Amino acid sequence: MENFTSFTCPPVDTITINATCTLTEYGIFISSVILSSSAFITSVLAQIQKSKCKKIDCVGSSCVRDI
Repeated sequence: MENFTSFTCPPVDTITINATCTLTEYGIFISSVILSSSAFITSVLAQIQKSKCKKIDCVGSSCVRDI
């Protein structure tokens, strides 16, 4: 016969989180996503414009320079 010690935990209170969003919060989130993505696209296009490549393949990221 084995001896076991039993510990009882105190009851845990239930935590309820009400996850409702207002129209203003949705608008702020959508506008921040749009502004962040447009800033990223603008920086990529600025780097492409500054490059000295004659032909740029965007997906393969290859560049042909005129020497």
